[in-house]
Amino acid sequence: MIETIRPLLAVPQAYQFFWNVIGGPGRSKILVQEYIRPRTGDRILEIGCGPGTIVPYLPDSEYVGFDASPAYVAKARKRFPQAKFSCQRVSQYTPPQSDYFDIVLALGILHHLDDAEASHLFQIAHHALHPGGKLVTLDGVWEKGQSVVSRYLLARDRGRFIREEEEYAELALQFFRDVKPSIRHDLLRIPYTHIILECVR
Repeated sequence: MIETIRPLLAVPQAYQFFWNVIGGPGRSKILVQEYIRPRTGDRILEIGCGPGTIVPYLPDSEYVGFDASPAYVAKARKRFPQAKFSCQRVSQYTPPQSDYFDIVLALGILHHLDDAEASHLFQIAHHALHPGGKLVTLDGVWEKGQSVVSRYLLARDRGRFIREEEEYAELALQFFRDVKPSIRHDLLRIPYTHIILECVR
């Protein structure tokens, strides 16, 4: 069944439906309230923004997002005309100026990137953030003792670069000195293990 669903997720409408079914809106609320903690007027950059699923949960802010999927970007532009979206891969993106953003988000993107492109993501975030600004990432993670179902679902994720906690942290520490990892098992309606990194410049 999972093998059948996976290709459909490239279609924005199918992705959004699946996202709602598994509890994505609840996950977004927790991320915003407990980890991102944005303020009105913040300048926010999202790397791998998809169809803009986090935007409804953010306060009024200057939001910029980019994604490699033209279909996702087209959907995001239609839904959120007040935000700015572009279609680019991480390896191709250059921030408009350094030290500009208060928050950078990379939600569900690192596990789609090999180490070289993941390192470039952290470099982009560090360059884009002003001193004291924060990068928040969210990805699936391998962990000892996680449930069999969680491991099964992680193994069939579209992302082929799911890592252990230490591996994610090592990538972040190349560019950020202050890296706080958190492991969560309760963010979705399905058994799934997430790692959240809060990286302060």
